[in-house]
Amino acid sequence: MKKILILILISNLAQAQLMDQSDKELIPVKRLDNIATKQENENLINPTIILNAGKSKFVWNGGLKFGPKTHNGKLRLLNGNINLNGQNISGDVVINMLSLNNSELIGTSSERLVGHLRSADFFDVEKYPTAKLSIKNSKVIEKLGDGKYKMLVNGDMTVKSKTNPVSFEAIINLDSDIKTAEGILTFNRDDFDVQYRSEMHLDDPKSFWNKLQTTRDTAKDKVIDEEIEIQFNVVSMPGVLSK
Repeated sequence: MKKILILILISNLAQAQLMDQSDKELIPVKRLDNIATKQENENLINPTIILNAGKSKFVWNGGLKFGPKTHNGKLRLLNGNINLNGQNISGDVVINMLSLNNSELIGTSSERLVGHLRSADFFDVEKYPTAKLSIKNSKVIEKLGDGKYKMLVNGDMTVKSKTNPVSFEAIINLDSDIKTAEGILTFNRDDFDVQYRSEMHLDDPKSFWNKLQTTRDTAKDKVIDEEIEIQFNVVSMPGVLSK
């Protein structure tokens, strides 16, 4: 009889242990899905857009400082990506300087101008084949409607390995599937060591002006404006790319 009671007691203890183990296994395990979801949400909140190199357009304008004659031409986008954080933008825009051309002249006159602009006197494109705009931040100046905003854009521009801050206004469409931005960026070429026939050297006896063997007033007719305008119309690829 005692053996039977002992066997029953052992059996009950074993069942109790199994039930206890089963209860432990039923305790829900904390999943990590919420971490992935948080990252996905951040990507949706702060997406990245890729610029369309084929459809984005850049036109440069420059010429004599004290005369009406001006030159213009085109540049091509090499690549670019823009990060969106609400109505604030940042990112990089890289220009292919080897694409620099001239639009208003024809034949040998155009070829001569382009060759000079690509040379070490100006942008030395063989040594410095790209120029870069690194956008740091932006600020809405005015909401224009239809998803467009007039914005002040701040960043750093690098030309010939020289980097300087720049600011410019742009009309930017932030709400459509294909984003756009248009405006004019103006920079002083002297700041980037592009100083050929610059007014800053007009009184420098070591400058090229002495080679002209003429008066200062006559030399002024050959001064090239320090300011260069870049008129841009940038178009993005459709959709966004998560970080």
